[in-house]
Amino acid sequence: MPFERPAIKTIKERIEKGIEARLFGKVALLRNAVLRIMARVFAGAIHGNYGYLQFIAKQLFVTTAEKEYLNRHGRMWGVDRRPGSFAIGTAIFAGVDGTVIPVNTRVQNEDGIEYGTTTIATITGGTASIIVQAMQSGEEGNYVRPNPPIPIFLQIVAPISGVNDEIQVDGDITGGEDAEDDETYRARILQRIQKIPTGGSAADYVRWATEYPGVERAWCYPLAKGPGTVSVVFTASGSDPVPSAALLSDVLAYITARKPVTADLFVESITDYNGTPGTTELSFYIKLPSTQNTNDYQTVIRKNLETLFLPHKPGTTLPISQIRASISKSGVEDYDIVTLKADGVSLPVDDVALTGYMYPSLGTITFGVL
Repeated sequence: MPFERPAIKTIKERIEKGIEARLFGKVALLRNAVLRIMARVFAGAIHGNYGYLQFIAKQLFVTTAEKEYLNRHGRMWGVDRRPGSFAIGTAIFAGVDGTVIPVNTRVQNEDGIEYGTTTIATITGGTASIIVQAMQSGEEGNYVRPNPPIPIFLQIVAPISGVNDEIQVDGDITGGEDAEDDETYRARILQRIQKIPTGGSAADYVRWATEYPGVERAWCYPLAKGPGTVSVVFTASGSDPVPSAALLSDVLAYITARKPVTADLFVESITDYNGTPGTTELSFYIKLPSTQNTNDYQTVIRKNLETLFLPHKPGTTLPISQIRASISKSGVEDYDIVTLKADGVSLPVDDVALTGYMYPSLGTITFGVL
């Protein structure tokens, strides 16, 4: 039977009964007796100790540890938490020719997020283009134009004589990423514990790929391009799971430095239904009972399908039974999947055969009434 932390009331009653039994026999303590008050005080302290023990017990295991304790587990197994990255962009300073803009000149956006110039520059021809980097790592440093795009601006924190206070951003400031969250980090530690490194197994390639900042999930395909070859496919972290060309190149270099020298490595992107980089959007037309065709049920169905698609291995069949189970888990009494499409191509309402490195994502869901 699992241990349960006793309530403070239970502890207090145990102490009171112990005092009564040992000092007065069957005589009960008066309501405001000093010993009864002391029992309440002791119960509070003991209840706090139980809470601390409960907290410490959780930190003993990777599956329940939090933050710093999870970091300790990771370091014990040689798995470090991926740090956050800094957003970078180009700012156009305008002003008097010959004015020098020092390194680490502070500028800020309308939300008060600060950036610093990375090089010294001199205004020539009225302007100077300088790379600026967020002072703090994380997604909050990203400063992106609205849609439709219009110019965005920064302000100098400490004005410089001969330089305009308002600075236009050349495009967007992007690349900022938060430090790895607990659940993603926990999954990598558990993978390291459960799948012991063996000098180049499929699990090793997955571990190497997910170690690199910006990689969310990865899969290994041994011999995909012939004897001696290994293909690694991964999704990028953030709102867009499709890895950029730069990230593909970086991950290739990272794994190459660790893989067996005899393996011929290929690092590739997930693809859409046409085989080009992207995701294979699965769209549905689903009919629900009139009483359950509501926003609440529709939202749960979307969430369940997104959860189903998220870890699916690219290029493998997605069973229709799993799709139906995800819809059923929303609690609807009945439903009918009328149509199923992949990137606009109509498919039978059956198992979805994904080939190559096709990776499913949820497209539009149109709901109707049964």
